[in-house]
Amino acid sequence: MENRVSPIAVICLSTGSGGMELDAVKLADLLSRRSKTVLICKQNSFVEQLVNKGNYSFDCQSIVFINKDFSFSMLMKTRSLLERYLVKNVIYFGASELKMLYFAFAGKDLNVVVRHGTTKSRAKRDWFHRLIYSCVNYHVAISKHLLNNVRQIVPTGRNVRFKIIYPSFAFAEYRRSNGKTSEKIHIIHVGRVARGKGHIDAIHACRVLYDKRQDFELLFLGDNKDRGYMDEIKRLLKDLPYADKVKFAGYVDDVGKYLVKADIFLYPSYGEGFGNVFVEAMAFGLSVVSYKNTTFPEFGEMGFRFRMAENKNIYSLSAMLLQAAECLASDRMELMSNAKLSAELFNKERELSDWCSLLV
Repeated sequence: MENRVSPIAVICLSTGSGGMELDAVKLADLLSRRSKTVLICKQNSFVEQLVNKGNYSFDCQSIVFINKDFSFSMLMKTRSLLERYLVKNVIYFGASELKMLYFAFAGKDLNVVVRHGTTKSRAKRDWFHRLIYSCVNYHVAISKHLLNNVRQIVPTGRNVRFKIIYPSFAFAEYRRSNGKTSEKIHIIHVGRVARGKGHIDAIHACRVLYDKRQDFELLFLGDNKDRGYMDEIKRLLKDLPYADKVKFAGYVDDVGKYLVKADIFLYPSYGEGFGNVFVEAMAFGLSVVSYKNTTFPEFGEMGFRFRMAENKNIYSLSAMLLQAAECLASDRMELMSNAKLSAELFNKERELSDWCSLLV
């Protein structure tokens, strides 16, 4: 019989709409199989919208607050929810609101875990951050790259422990068996339209396919509300002879429906904490091209086969993209082995067991 753990609060007060927010909902759902779980989020946030769309077994409580630097109402509401749900385990997604939550946790016997999903650049080892982080029992990173980053950034103490827990995925059952979806090469990129995600690099890299008279389509999926950056991309496209081959679909609920129709996943991100969609693309048997930075070499160490270009080098990226396009058929067996490895490494039972080993 599975051992149950004490009640859990997963806290994600972010107003964003990316991987961290999706992961918070997924983790709350996963942990609810072992314990009473409440997800605490900001009212009207993307997190709350995700929960409202689904059918989950955990409770969701939203909090109203404006000032993320300090909100007395948020502090008291969080404290009240911890008491109401008899919470003993807190898993916190984020960083900026922890200074407020420190006071919400004060005087309570809590097992506090901070889950890190993005690379941080500024050290937090002054006296104030040492005080704030003194309530933390575990720092959990989702990759080796992030674990090394966290160790350099956050205060350390005798009772603080560090651990890697890779996320899990529910991969779609359908997958292509042939080498190409059609004579046209279907290239896909998934990620919000933002600087650092490599949209402009991907567009430039496709020049090599146009010059080689390869028929292709480049499809971008992801939130495109950054009007300034979108305008910059549109200005670039106006001067390109293959602008009609570049499409933006915006945010979609089911990325799998698009991945299954694609041949190449082109992801020249300037850095990722983990790269959820990167794993999903390999699980669908796509040929994957990325830059060699942050967590991507780690996937190679795990046994995944894909192409890495020199970091931020569009000429190298173009060469890797052309190679991927020309080798789709010959790469088929390696690409399908990626799909099998994804299912083996990133399964839910392994992630659930890893998390439960930290909880009281």
